[in-house]
Amino acid sequence: MGSEQPKPGDRIRIGRVDLGALPRIAVPLDDRRLSERVATATRWADIVELRVDMFGSHERDAVTAACKLVRTAAPLLVTVRSRDQGGAADLDDEQRLALYKTAAAHADAIDVELRSPICARAIELARAHGLTTIASHHDFTATPDDATLNAIADQARDRGAAICKIAATAQCASDMTRLLDLLRDRAADQGMIVIAMGPHGAASRVFFPLCGSLLTYGFLEEAVAPGQLSIRELRTELERYCPELTGA
Repeated sequence: MGSEQPKPGDRIRIGRVDLGALPRIAVPLDDRRLSERVATATRWADIVELRVDMFGSHERDAVTAACKLVRTAAPLLVTVRSRDQGGAADLDDEQRLALYKTAAAHADAIDVELRSPICARAIELARAHGLTTIASHHDFTATPDDATLNAIADQARDRGAAICKIAATAQCASDMTRLLDLLRDRAADQGMIVIAMGPHGAASRVFFPLCGSLLTYGFLEEAVAPGQLSIRELRTELERYCPELTGA
């Protein structure tokens, strides 16, 4: 049975993890030393994001094995990022959709670029498998104006995604404030992940999850996005400001 788009107030989950009640951490991983790194990462992170575009092998069996391994230890978010949105491999859209199809039977959620030609098909595929869907937009140079930010969120909702993820580069403190305003305006009625990237936005990775952003992302060994903190740093800071998170 397909997964329905959440209505305002509905609980959103990725696997066994509820989103929204407490800040939640996702850790992006590739396929290197996966068993060892998953065991370490899950000490601090709640969800593992497999960045399939960063894998050494995109063969069906290799991707399936990686998904199965991770899912025994943690809820699994699968992303096959396009090159123009920060992806690591020159995969065309049909190759990426095929990888989503391979992973869908062994995942809990997917992230697909909102403006990708395969967005609608990937969301339909994921919902048919009962997966939580994230439609994402990344801007690695600036923070769009307020009208554009709201249009992106509207488009994600219209696509039927459970969550809209917007990651934009903050060029000054006011950019981070505008992203926070977007989050606070939208979070009550729409699942939102909002991140301010870069040095001016580093604080957003700790404080936006306390204001309704459903996930924050941290690295295990090396950052995969500007301004990203380690999952250990994130966990420590989030527990400092959200005592309920301790031991959760």
